[in-house]
Amino acid sequence: MLATDVKSPTMSPQFHLSSPLARFMPPVLVVIGSLILWEFGSEWFELPKYLLPAPSEFMNRFVTDRGVLAYNFSATAYVVILGFAIATAIAIPLGLAIASYPSLNHNLFPLIVFFETIPKTITAPLFVVWLGFGLSPRIALTAVMTFFPILLNSIAGFSAINPRLNYITRSMGATPWQSFRFVRFPSAMPIIFAGMKMGMVYAVTGCVTAEFVGANEGLAALILQAADYMDVQLMFAAIFATAMLGMLLTGILLGVERWLMPWRRDL
Repeated sequence: MLATDVKSPTMSPQFHLSSPLARFMPPVLVVIGSLILWEFGSEWFELPKYLLPAPSEFMNRFVTDRGVLAYNFSATAYVVILGFAIATAIAIPLGLAIASYPSLNHNLFPLIVFFETIPKTITAPLFVVWLGFGLSPRIALTAVMTFFPILLNSIAGFSAINPRLNYITRSMGATPWQSFRFVRFPSAMPIIFAGMKMGMVYAVTGCVTAEFVGANEGLAALILQAADYMDVQLMFAAIFATAMLGMLLTGILLGVERWLMPWRRDL
């Protein structure tokens, strides 16, 4: 028998580590297992339903209150996506400029560090005072909390390339745009996307924080409304919906990352 006739089980599509099933099944199983333990644990330990309802109880609210949950879910998602897009559109070009010009890096980096050390959540009331109630303060706080992780990772990504690669591409006749497009930007993309994934988590946090301070729609506003009526089941349903929103948007971002960087799909 030839060695080429032997089929390795690792080459089978269903066992390949880079397949979507192999990537998503472990987290899904962990979530399902945690919910099952929660369900049976609440019965075994006889936890008060008005303090910690079982998953089967607040999951039922996704059916009975689907209209309210869907409306507030879409309101929060709109702010998160818009704030994340604004922060990304500003942070990546600014990171490129700071990484490209040492004088700009020397002058702006201390200012960036100063603003980064300020807890962003405590600025939520200021945005409400400055911009009033509505979408504006929520979008502003979301963009601010998302901006700095993407900016710092963009600076690190664009600065990480070996300068000799630029000399090599120039010696081969490449224009500055071609060197940036085919060498510098692809090499910086993994670090930039690492910052964007952190920024997505901060975007959801910033939006929810702004909704707690002043908003009449969104998942955090729904949690506050449910708290006024001591509706713990609806509160847990809204909290679970917020987690689902973060996981959904992060999953979309991971898909975009794999699409833009096909050379890293097997990593």
